[in-house]
Amino acid sequence: MKKLILTAVLFSLPFYASAAIEIQEGFSVNGSVFAVKKAKKYSSIEGCSEAANSKDIVKAFTFDTKTQKCTLYKRVRGLRDSSTSVSGVKS
Repeated sequence: MKKLILTAVLFSLPFYASAAIEIQEGFSVNGSVFAVKKAKKYSSIEGCSEAANSKDIVKAFTFDTKTQKCTLYKRVRGLRDSSTSVSGVKS
């Protein structure tokens, strides 16, 4: 009976998996693009970061502050210097 109750409690707890994103200014991601977001809700670093966090397949993002474009990446090969970009990579 105790095992049954314990199992029921464990399965009723909300599970939340979130990877931490390390944000770096002055860099853009070089990798395989998952999606490019141009809608208003993605036109900020916060919006772009939230979009990256909401998808398990996404490993990183780059937000271009000049064009207001959010690019999500499913694979990261590296980072390159970019004065108009802010990027985040999941750890």
